[in-house]
Amino acid sequence: MCSSNRARLKLLMIAALSSLAVQVHAEEPAETNYASSMRYASLDAIGDSESRQVTGTASVSLGRFVWIQGSGGKLTDNSDANVLGDLSNVGAGVGFKNGFLQLQASFSKYKNDESYDQRDVNASLSWLGERVSVGVDVFRRDTDNSVDTVRNFPTLGLNNVALNISESFNGSGVGLHADFYVTDDLTLSIGGMSYSYDSDYTITSSSNPILIRQLLAKRPTLSELLYLDNSGVTRSLALLESSYNAGLRYQLTNVAWSIQYFRDSALDSDDVTSTGTLGLSIFIGDHWVVAPSYGYSSNSEADSVSFGSLSVAFNW
Repeated sequence: MCSSNRARLKLLMIAALSSLAVQVHAEEPAETNYASSMRYASLDAIGDSESRQVTGTASVSLGRFVWIQGSGGKLTDNSDANVLGDLSNVGAGVGFKNGFLQLQASFSKYKNDESYDQRDVNASLSWLGERVSVGVDVFRRDTDNSVDTVRNFPTLGLNNVALNISESFNGSGVGLHADFYVTDDLTLSIGGMSYSYDSDYTITSSSNPILIRQLLAKRPTLSELLYLDNSGVTRSLALLESSYNAGLRYQLTNVAWSIQYFRDSALDSDDVTSTGTLGLSIFIGDHWVVAPSYGYSSNSEADSVSFGSLSVAFNW
């Protein structure tokens, strides 16, 4: 792969939305300053008819092989299933890469003005080969939520029961990923992750709290906020039991096409959401890339949702 195509491939990597991107690793000569490709700033927007998210990211290199990055943004979900309103998002990350090894770690936090607080940690370690790269991924999530709500319980003959529910979720995940460089221009990516969660909650009810607690089972509120009936806009908030993905990227001189598929299984549920995205990256000169994409999510228990995104990135 020529050096100009290689530079554009790196620009494609940094411009992609973190929630939906297919991460790829290009073959590099031993003398390459890898961290120099991580000096960039990007603005990403993704939305559908009910939800939208805007994120700004900046990254700088520290020496030859190390980079750090920070991000900030806002997520607004106005769907019927959501009671969280607007969420602010901040994040930080660090990475290391040499001729055969790449290590990345990141932290992100979603919080609203009232009661919801989600903290995620992601890390991956990859071995970079000439025609294939493989790696392992780990995930950690801690979530706290408190909500006032009104419910009806027909089996108890109760209507308009006022509830205050305080919940805490602690989850972890482990997975694998691989990239196959079929040709210098075509890359196949696959990955998967399995998750497990523990939870605790308290309920204050205006009537029959013991029976109501039994009806609400283990996950009384957040189970209704899995966001899997929404689109890729809110996928970063989903409570998943497992997730699998596959993608293709084809690199041309000034553009790159990408296709990606996700299969997400909801936590403690038979619900499965399938999401597909089609993306185009347009390289403008040596420093700019504009990357629009279109996505479609379908779920057997909810309406299908279409969504779109746009990423603009500059590197130096």
